[in-house]
Amino acid sequence: MGEPYRCEWVAMEGGSHPKFGVHAGIDSGNKLYVARAHHEGAIVPGKLHISHSHVYIPYNMEEVPVFSYEVLIAPPASLSWVPATGGDIPDDAVVGGQDTDGETYYIGRVITSGTVTVGKVHASHGVCYVAYDGKELNFSEYEVLVRNVYGKFLNV
Repeated sequence: MGEPYRCEWVAMEGGSHPKFGVHAGIDSGNKLYVARAHHEGAIVPGKLHISHSHVYIPYNMEEVPVFSYEVLIAPPASLSWVPATGGDIPDDAVVGGQDTDGETYYIGRVITSGTVTVGKVHASHGVCYVAYDGKELNFSEYEVLVRNVYGKFLNV
């Protein structure tokens, strides 16, 4: 697979990740990538831990492992993380999925228990939800993944 020219989701499974996966954080010294999975009628952003065989998504108060998933790929330097709070969504935020009612989820990340972990920003709830230690945790302060000027120029 060559270098991507725009943001796109690539189907994967079993812990696999593509060459240009968007690095989102770190857990126990291992990289985490931006991922999402279809679950109970929703498309839910979550994290791919490279030493695990599943993506983990925050859903219904639990950390849910999903074997088949999609990983976000993007051109190097086309995306940035921007601080946000209380359900705020910055301009040019990257859409990560949607809930069963059609509300958009954005990609967020937080620091928890010494890890930088990725999850879903649910604007109407005013928080970023992440899957961690078997649970769905929520944070009112978080970062949101956005397209930067380079990404806008390429229409990613």
